[in-house]
Amino acid sequence: MLVGVDVGGTFTDFVGFRAGRIVTEKVLSTPREPASAVTGGIRTLGATSMAHGTTVATNAIVERRGARTALVTTAGFEDLLIIGRQNRPSLYDWRVTRTPPVIPRGMSVGAKERVGASGRILKGLSGSEVRRISDALARMKAESVAICLLFAFANPRHEESLRKALGPRFCISVSSRVHPEFREYERASTTALDAYVKPLVAGHLRSLERALGAPFLVMKSGGGTAGSRQVLERPIDLALSGPAGGVSAARTLAATFRIRDLVTFDMGGTSSDFSTILGGQPTYTSESTIEGLPLALQVIDISSVGAGGGSLAWLDSGGALRVGPSSAGAEPGPMAYGHGGSQPTVTDADLFSGLLPGALLGGAMPLRRDLAEAGLGALAKAMRIPIDTAALGVRRVVESNMVRAMKAVLARRGLDPRRLPLLAYGGAGPVHAAFLAAEIGSPRVLIPFLPGSFSAYGILTADLRLDYASGIVRPLASAQAPIHKIATGLRARAVRDLRAHGVSSSKARFLFTADLRFEGQSYEINVPVTPDMGTRFRREHRHRYGYASPTEPVEITAVRLTAVVGRPKIFPRGPAHGRPVSRRRRVLFEDGWTDSRIWRRPALHAGFTSRGPAIIEEDQATTAVPPGWLFRVLRHGVLELEAV
Repeated sequence: MLVGVDVGGTFTDFVGFRAGRIVTEKVLSTPREPASAVTGGIRTLGATSMAHGTTVATNAIVERRGARTALVTTAGFEDLLIIGRQNRPSLYDWRVTRTPPVIPRGMSVGAKERVGASGRILKGLSGSEVRRISDALARMKAESVAICLLFAFANPRHEESLRKALGPRFCISVSSRVHPEFREYERASTTALDAYVKPLVAGHLRSLERALGAPFLVMKSGGGTAGSRQVLERPIDLALSGPAGGVSAARTLAATFRIRDLVTFDMGGTSSDFSTILGGQPTYTSESTIEGLPLALQVIDISSVGAGGGSLAWLDSGGALRVGPSSAGAEPGPMAYGHGGSQPTVTDADLFSGLLPGALLGGAMPLRRDLAEAGLGALAKAMRIPIDTAALGVRRVVESNMVRAMKAVLARRGLDPRRLPLLAYGGAGPVHAAFLAAEIGSPRVLIPFLPGSFSAYGILTADLRLDYASGIVRPLASAQAPIHKIATGLRARAVRDLRAHGVSSSKARFLFTADLRFEGQSYEINVPVTPDMGTRFRREHRHRYGYASPTEPVEITAVRLTAVVGRPKIFPRGPAHGRPVSRRRRVLFEDGWTDSRIWRRPALHAGFTSRGPAIIEEDQATTAVPPGWLFRVLRHGVLELEAV
């Protein structure tokens, strides 16, 4: 059995297909040893292999736990990562500090070589120069090396020579393989991040391979999976691995219900992630950052905010209530877990308010309401307000943090939330979804099946996806022959890699696209490679920016190929009929404590409809339906919430 595994900050989720049915498991994450929770859950389900989403690469960068890394670049460019760009995200903030690169100053070596912009070698790389560089890296005690030479995307010969010479002594990442496109700083930053996480990711994946006895699939930031051995070639592909699984599952759900556009909202224990599905497809970006450091690879466009169920509530120096970004995580977790947490969290406020049941994981994980009440009571005393007001305050603050982040995502893309459904998942997402939808003006909320493990389901069902790119900067009018040559080479690489995955190229879809811009522009628009792609580019430019010159010449900057092989999709089977029975519990909504119906979601059949106030419980998540809202059950057990 193959299972999808999503390692989060608080829980590790498992979803598998057994005899045509979906099976699930959820365990507390083990931050100090992530592989421990993974192998334990796999053994519990009796799985033989997995598709894995992980935050190992991201955490290594955020926590600065990567390898001791050095940079080899063309002589004269040793300070490339230090100089960076002139971008200033906080223009008028005198106290702002730039995120330091993962390779500090003094860990760079300049190679006496030069390749021209056309790819012609202007100064060769000698054998003695290679030996000098190797000795310099050894004196630096480098563990990993990022090689990024000037214009290597046009001619990688010198980078390949260094890779072969240095490979036996160091872990190596070369820009012509990691990101073979122009823009020196972004290419160097991406290659440096890849080298920085490579030893750690390699150790994590190999330990899992030993535990499973075979390679497995890994979720990539671009929204597809690839083999663990292939991912080791470019481990920075895992930077947004876990959140990408949820967006992949959202795409599957949108296609099933023929929804072209929606907003995704994934609230877990540590953070909340937002993205969009537009025209039935995820939105991508090649301008993402990790902790302020550029990541130039094409990834699913996901925005994150430190707001989750485990986010800590605290008072700032002025006595104002704050929630997050610090989190209780899995160890010790919220106070209600009873594992030693001493500061109230969002989960504690939700439990005290009656939004959550007395236990999680189908009763296997009891929640201590008395501990949650004690923590909120201390917070209320410090604020000199009633405890009910404190609990509502914690919920309002975390929801306002998420609304602000969600509005920024929609505004950046020019989207009107009044026409976009909100798809909410994650262990805490369905609890807060209706409140967020009301704030942004979304017309309805969709709660998918398996909301607490939806990202794991997306990882399990994500298509096999291999991405390739090659930089080329020239006028589009004279680029047809080079485009054809590059496309042929990329396809040959894809066919070889598919064969390494044990897949015939006849089962794959090959999607060729190109990055185009008007001459003189700094940013590009990606369009399909077609005979009329210049016209398509102008049309898309007009759609995004309201204007497109009919005469300005267009140039191409990159050719891309995505090879996609579909994976099976299985949906849960809900009850066909029956008369669900509810019980009642008092729940704290905005208008005060309200007598509310409590439903068990597995007992609700398709077509069932009821009104709020209501709480819909299941083993891995809880959905809150506020007063004045209606909910109905759609196909595959999907819930639809709507204000009436």
